[in-house]
Amino acid sequence: MGKITERNSNLTYQPLVYPVARMIADTRHSPINEIFFWTQFASGIISQTVATAACSLTAVLAVHAYGRLKVLMQWIVHLVDGREDFSNNVDERLAIIMQEHVRILYFIKLTEKVLHQVSLVEVLGCTFNICFLGYYTIMEWKGGFAITYIILLMNFVFNLFVFCYIGELVAEQCKRVSETSYMIDWHRLPGRKALAIVLMIAMSNSSIKLTAGHIIELSMSSFADVMKTSVAYLNMLRTLTT
Repeated sequence: MGKITERNSNLTYQPLVYPVARMIADTRHSPINEIFFWTQFASGIISQTVATAACSLTAVLAVHAYGRLKVLMQWIVHLVDGREDFSNNVDERLAIIMQEHVRILYFIKLTEKVLHQVSLVEVLGCTFNICFLGYYTIMEWKGGFAITYIILLMNFVFNLFVFCYIGELVAEQCKRVSETSYMIDWHRLPGRKALAIVLMIAMSNSSIKLTAGHIIELSMSSFADVMKTSVAYLNMLRTLTT
C-alpha cells in the first residue's frame, strides 16, 4: 500500500501487515513504526522459510523411502528365479530382501519420529487458516480483499494436500510390498522358506505410517476430513454472524 497520511493529523506512516494495538505501542510514530515493520518482515521470512524447509524435508525423506520400497519390490519379484545381478542362492536372496525391508521400516519410523511434531504444527495451522480464510472470503466478497483471501486459501489447502499426499504415497507403497510378495510364485520355494513371505506380508500391512503428532494420520482420507471440518466450521461462523 505504501505510506499513508491520516486526514485528521499530520502523520505519515507505513501501515503494518499485522496491526498492533495502540495500548501496546503507537506504531504510527517513528522509529516505532520502522521497528515493528521490519520485525514483522523478518518474522514472515523466517516462518515461511521454516514451513518450506519442513515441507521439502518431509517430501525428500518420503520419496527416498518410496524409492527404496520400489527397489525392494523388484528384488521380491526375482526372489524365486533370481537374476544375473542378484545372488544365486535362494537363502541369500531371501536374507537380503528381509534385511532391506527391516531397514526401510526403521527408516520410516525415524522419519515419523523426526517430523511428527512439525507435521502437527503445519496441519493444525493450515486447518485453522483454511477455516478463517473461508469466512473472510465470504465476508469480503464484495470488497477488494476477496482475491487476496482466495489466493491465501488455495495456498494453505495446497500445503495441507502436500503433507497428506506424501503420507498416502508411503502407506500405499508399503501395502504394495505385501501384494507383490503374495503375487510371486512363493509356492515354488523349497522347504518352509515360504513362511518368511507370510511374515513380510504381515509386517507390510501393519507398517508404520506418517502422522501429525501421533494424532492425525497423513493420508488423503485425513485431508478430506479436514476439508469437511473446515466447511462445517465455516457454516457455523456464518450462522453465528448472520
